[in-house]
Amino acid sequence: MAKKSRRVKNQGQVRLSAAQMVQPMADEVAEAVAIAVPTQSVLHATDLRDEYRYVIADLKRIGIIALAMLAVLVVLALLLT
Repeated sequence: MAKKSRRVKNQGQVRLSAAQMVQPMADEVAEAVAIAVPTQSVLHATDLRDEYRYVIADLKRIGIIALAMLAVLVVLALLLT
């Protein structure tokens, strides 16, 4: 049986160096985010179907490929048995 390790496990604490603790331009980024936040009226004006039209096309393509692969597997299973 393996010997137990006496090393203390990390309890979710991340070790960072002093250079990693610095966040350059954090104030400027926060100001830019506050300025770039769209208002409610802009969010309602967009149509999600127009924005995600390419997603539907990709999902259809993935479905067709999946069905074709399943058909090939079924045919191979029937031929090899």
